[in-house]
Amino acid sequence: MKRYGHVIDGQETGLSGSAFFVTTNPATEEPLAEVATGSPEDVDSAVRSAKQAFAQSAWRTLSPWDRGRLLNKVAELLRQRTDELAMLDALDCGKPFKDNKYGDLPLCIRIFEYYAGVCDKYSGRVHPSEKGMFNFSIREPYGVIAGIVPWNYPLLNCCIKLAPALAAGNTVILKMAEQTPLSAIELGKLCLDAGIPPGVVNVVNGGPDVGAALTLHPGIDKISFTGSTETGKQILRGAAERIVPVTLELGGKSPAIVFADCDLEQAIPGVLFSAFFNAGQICTTGSRLLVEKSIAAQFLAKLAEAADRLRIGDPCNEETDLGPLVSRQQKDRVNEYLRVGESEGSRLYYRRSGPDPARGHFVRPAIFTQVEPGMKIAQEEIFGPVLAVMAFESEAEAVEKANSVAYGLAASVWTRDLGRGLRMAHTIQAGTIWMNTVEYWDPSVPYGGQKQSGLGEDFGMAAYHTYTKPKSVFVNMTRNKLSWGPA
Repeated sequence: MKRYGHVIDGQETGLSGSAFFVTTNPATEEPLAEVATGSPEDVDSAVRSAKQAFAQSAWRTLSPWDRGRLLNKVAELLRQRTDELAMLDALDCGKPFKDNKYGDLPLCIRIFEYYAGVCDKYSGRVHPSEKGMFNFSIREPYGVIAGIVPWNYPLLNCCIKLAPALAAGNTVILKMAEQTPLSAIELGKLCLDAGIPPGVVNVVNGGPDVGAALTLHPGIDKISFTGSTETGKQILRGAAERIVPVTLELGGKSPAIVFADCDLEQAIPGVLFSAFFNAGQICTTGSRLLVEKSIAAQFLAKLAEAADRLRIGDPCNEETDLGPLVSRQQKDRVNEYLRVGESEGSRLYYRRSGPDPARGHFVRPAIFTQVEPGMKIAQEEIFGPVLAVMAFESEAEAVEKANSVAYGLAASVWTRDLGRGLRMAHTIQAGTIWMNTVEYWDPSVPYGGQKQSGLGEDFGMAAYHTYTKPKSVFVNMTRNKLSWGPA
């Protein structure tokens, strides 16, 4: 097996140590690579490297257009290495190769190209001043950013954090989930190949203990986390001790709301994609289908037919639509929700026929009907190919059911009535609303959650701002002295 180390201060370290964990191929359950396990000393080393790079290297003071040129170089190397990186995530994560190659990698490239263009487009602001004063404000980088990334979109989530943080002049330490570390390590090396100075981008591998050491380290100036809501709460509590700013992109329980006037040829593949793409392992997965009662039977029958045509299997095969879940633990978790769904009284309307494969963490898609809003499968994030269906009879009822969860990440609305769609967009409690489309992303448009789905934004100028802090400057242009105290 190939060994992977950390990327610290421009070097791949830890290759000769004794502490390694094995990452496995979730489709075959076979060992894939040995990866160096991070220690508190590794975290210290990465923080020192990032601090030094921020304080002493040319990165912080590099001209904005030169930073942009290097980010464009990262984008170009991503383009050159698309097949390699797409296959690496297919092997390590189980996400189908074609989805990585034609979906994730093009978006990664666009993200770096977008923020390369942002570097020299943002400027400070001059404020109205009284006579004799000159007042202005600027935004400065925080310093060292801890970027903690989940396993469902390994490379893409790294790029979402890395590009705006680097554009703003920060240095970064990435900590990928231990289930899928490989593409993050390769991204760290790729940044060095692009000419980004040593220490500006570091990668430390390991599990929750490494993540905790990183978030609690006194040298970290800001934390950006994507993952579960429970872990996000723990990070927020730890950050509160040092008053460290935090960006959180957390869980979701997104509704797909289908009205009777929808275009079925749009809505059926859209709902199918949202529910089962990446085996349902997306924080914005449309895991709740709210369908108008008058078309519910017809819609579900067509949806089940479409689900039966999904090709399940080896994620390295370009024909595969649905790969495995990331781990045995996740497979067991999803299977438990299938059991709970039936025990709570909902009806298993559809389950992909056939036995589960003899090996690999595959779970066949499932659709539950007769679901009540209070049931676990309607309230909790499952992170698997399980769809909970509820009918509604009015727009008000659809809104009430859509908003009946603790999360507020995303929602899709399927209707030909633009006025209705816009009303829904205003009343649904979610950070992103898709109308007659789903899972569409644009690096220039902010993305964030409401309620327990997070704090702060990814994408757009909003993300650039989350990696900067404001500073106001007041300049006395006269020789006047302060009139206070004895003459």
